This record gives sequence, structure tokens and C-alpha cells, in this order.
Amino acid sequence: MKPDLEHASREFWNRQGEALHRHTGDVWFQKYAKEIMAMFPSGGTMLDVGCGACQLTSFFAPSFDRIYGVDISPAMLLKARERLTELGISNVELIEGSATAIPSAIGQVDVILAFSVLQYLDEEALRLHLREADRLLNCGGVICWGLVPNAQLRHFWYAGFLTVPRPPLLSIARRYVRRRLRWWRAEWEGNLLWDGIGNWFFPDRLRVIAESAGFTLEVRNSWYYEYRFHALLHRKTNRKIASD
Repeated sequence: MKPDLEHASREFWNRQGEALHRHTGDVWFQKYAKEIMAMFPSGGTMLDVGCGACQLTSFFAPSFDRIYGVDISPAMLLKARERLTELGISNVELIEGSATAIPSAIGQVDVILAFSVLQYLDEEALRLHLREADRLLNCGGVICWGLVPNAQLRHFWYAGFLTVPRPPLLSIARRYVRRRLRWWRAEWEGNLLWDGIGNWFFPDRLRVIAESAGFTLEVRNSWYYEYRFHALLHRKTNRKIASD
């Protein structure tokens, strides 16, 4: 991760007390958890990279023997500890760390989840993250990149074209012009989080990066976000056999 993006994201999340999603509250976090759990098997050990305040992690706890929660923000980890204590959850261990430097205290895991995390990584950081994931992932394990902003839909989202019901075309055009002007200004100022999101990714580009690191990548549409997608990664079969 570039230093300015890493610093910006760390500073941003140190000012937050909870995850920022379109729909919030435990009812919705339980729905997000069910959506994610529908994509891979339960049991074993999970690594939740970017666990935040564990609003989502807490709903995974009953499905795994052990969960490691890693986050770059001490403030969010403090909130996470409070939540886990309040809920009486004892199989989640919280450790400060990042997607590109996962603490060495964490052993082998069966599932690696990075939910709403990729937007804070550039391609260089993404490759470092995959190297770390490869080090920790058990044979037959899976990586899930959740809620990745889809660069194919970026302009449509900025314009409000994906909103239901769809606004009048004139409103869409005005909104897009305003957003484009803000985008240009943000690029000039070096403000990478100007839209509250960060980096957007093309699914095909992520597939190329994953394959270069020895993984296959499958794209799944998000149930609740029209401009985001999920990605499931598995080690390539021939590479998996070679490593056994």
C-alpha cells in the first residue's frame, strides 16, 4: 500500500466507532454474514482481515472453531473487544495488523476474509496481501474479498444512474458533472478517499493479479450493493498438488 493511502485509511478508521455501510444495525450485519457464509464452508479457522468493530465478525463466530480478527485501527479494535465481551464471544482473538503485514502470531487458517478492505489497497499492496494469504492459507482453503467496488460501474454510481427509482436524466447529468469536478480536484490534491471509497477495481484485472499469484478467482454479485462484487479465490490445482 502506498504510504499516503495507508496513512489516510488508518487515520480515517481511527476516527470511526463502527463500520460504515448503506444498511447498519445488527439485523443488517447478520444479513451480510449470511451472504458471505453462503459462499464457503464453515468450520476450522477464519482470518478476518479488517475486522473493524467486529459487527460482522461476531455473526461468524458460531460457525468457526476459531477466528482471528486483524485491523489497522486501535480505536476499532477497542470497540471490537467491547462488543465481543458484551456478547460473550470467546473464540475470536483480536490482533493489530494490516492486510499486507499479517501478524506472525497467526497460524494456518481455512478461510481468509477481507470484507470492504480492497478499496484501501493498490495493486502493489494487493500482491503483498496475496503473498501473506498464501503463507497462511491451509490446503483447500479459500480467500473471500467482499464488497469490492466495481470500476465498470463507477461512473454510473457517481451519476446516480443505479439508484432505484432512477432520477430524471437531467438530475443524473448534473450529479455526474459535480462528481467529476470533485474527482479531478481530488486527483490534483492527492485525496485518495475523496468519495469515501478509495480504489475501484475491474474484475478482470483482479483475476489477472490473482492468477499471477497462483490463485483462481470467481466473481459473485453482491446481494445488497449494486456497484460492488465479491471475489472467491482458490489455489490453482496444479500448484496445490505441487505444494503438498
